[in-house]
Amino acid sequence: MSDSKLRARARNARQRPGYRLIQGQQFERDPHVAECGFREANGICQLCDEPAPFKRKDGTPYLEAHHITWLSQGGSDTIENTTALCPNCHRKIHALANPNDVRKLKSQKE
Repeated sequence: MSDSKLRARARNARQRPGYRLIQGQQFERDPHVAECGFREANGICQLCDEPAPFKRKDGTPYLEAHHITWLSQGGSDTIENTTALCPNCHRKIHALANPNDVRKLKSQKE
C-alpha cells in the first residue's frame, strides 16, 4: 500500500473507536519470585547489562520480570526461570526469541 493510500485510509478512520469485550486466561504468577529476580539484578538489565532506564514512583529501578522459558511453553514460575529485563530487552526477547539471548539468560542462572 502506498503512503498516500495509507494516509487516506487513516484520515477516514473513526475518530471515536468502538470497543469489544475480551475474555481470556492469565497465569497466576508469584510476586515473590519476581521480586527475587529484581533483587538479584540489582537495577541492571540481565540481557543488555545496562541500568534500568528509569525509576518507579517508589524510587526502585524499573525492570520487568521475564520467564526465560515462557510459561506458555511449559516454563516454571521459579527463581531459576525468572530474570529481570529493561522494557526494551523484554519486548525484544518476545518479538525475536533470539536463541543467543535465551542462552545468555540461562547461563546466568547456572
